[in-house]
Amino acid sequence: MNENNSDPLKINIFTLGNSTVGKTSLINKFVHNKFNCNYFSTMVDFLIKNIILPSGKYAKIVFYDTAGLECYRSLSFNLLKNADGILLMYDITNIETFRAIAEWIEIIREIKPNDFPIILIGNKCDLESERKIPKEEGEKEAYNNGFLFFETSCKENVNIEETINSIVSMITDEKGQIKKERNDSIQLDKKKLKKHKSICKC
Repeated sequence: MNENNSDPLKINIFTLGNSTVGKTSLINKFVHNKFNCNYFSTMVDFLIKNIILPSGKYAKIVFYDTAGLECYRSLSFNLLKNADGILLMYDITNIETFRAIAEWIEIIREIKPNDFPIILIGNKCDLESERKIPKEEGEKEAYNNGFLFFETSCKENVNIEETINSIVSMITDEKGQIKKERNDSIQLDKKKLKKHKSICKC
């Protein structure tokens, strides 16, 4: 048996954000390549997808789909201690979900260090006519917090793979292991952040 197959690297990625921002849709699009426009409130669920890292090593990504509802947040936060990376999401058509990002960041910082791998995602960029948050505002929020930024559309499959590939790259090193030296290997300078600014191609 191939050694890479016998000992896959486990990567825990958590999605955070208010209800209805599209956390479940993003995970399902990446894992199953499916999009369901019907909304179902989630407590905490998870999906798994096996990938091959650039190093050739096999990895098992465990996506934790955490609830955005206020009454479930404490459960989500208890699980965050095991996260290797976080996808923090808002809905570009809903100003309240964007305003809530600051609160989510504050809570994350109580659990994880400042250089922890986080990507800020403005979802539903296919709904351009209903946009309430300019892309520049999302970029600014990510820039000020040292995050990468993507606008995504689960419906139109915009930047889904790019986003997941980026968070995995932030988490793992060239040998296919979880990065240990966060300060050297994950901390993003502002020049790199500018290069990674993402444009929605809807």
